[in-house]
Amino acid sequence: MNLCFGDSITKGVPGVSYLKHLESKQNYANFGLGGDTLIGLSNRIALQIEKNKSRSYIIQIGTNDILLPFLSGYSLKWSARIESLIKSGRLPCEDVTHFEDRYRQLLVKLIKSDKSITLINIPCIGENTSSALNREVDDYNLAIKNVAVDFDVGLIDFNGWQKHKLNQYRIIEPYFITKEPLDMVLDSLLTPVYLLRKHISKKRGLHLTVDGCHLNDISAKGLAEMVQAKCEAL
Repeated sequence: MNLCFGDSITKGVPGVSYLKHLESKQNYANFGLGGDTLIGLSNRIALQIEKNKSRSYIIQIGTNDILLPFLSGYSLKWSARIESLIKSGRLPCEDVTHFEDRYRQLLVKLIKSDKSITLINIPCIGENTSSALNREVDDYNLAIKNVAVDFDVGLIDFNGWQKHKLNQYRIIEPYFITKEPLDMVLDSLLTPVYLLRKHISKKRGLHLTVDGCHLNDISAKGLAEMVQAKCEAL
């Protein structure tokens, strides 16, 4: 069994999870948690190591270590929502150096427990690949790459795949998460339905996401194919 840990990208709410597009879904368990951060995920994994005998761990994390601090200053309503997430244990890392250090600590725990590990880097945050947020994503993804190389574990370059796709389009001012958190709640209710998430993504002029961050079926299918290929190669 492959245990798939991550945030809302893995969980698939809003949008859709890559696990939905895997051919052998029965071999994968979804441990995604909306709003989760590297610190929060590390704490959750520590509990699973003790009680779950599964050896294979697929980890997708880091989006919220960048996005939560950004949303805190995005609007007053988002600020209140982020404060609630942090109180629940989903605390973002202070900076990319802290992030890399915590990622290394996580892999030490997994390797000591004889786990097979595959990392997925951070997807684009917004479909404008040259934005300030995505430049920050690049910095964090370099940290993930360093960790993967040093620990000799698998790395799926989902961000690179997304950029290749997005660079085929002329994107000027793409839709991005609104300043009203309730809009994301509404998306969470609507996007589990395939035709609705397809309509929402198209209506917003988006190519790979439903809101600039969470995956639509094109992205989810692409990531599923990358995950499957990596796991079959192990």
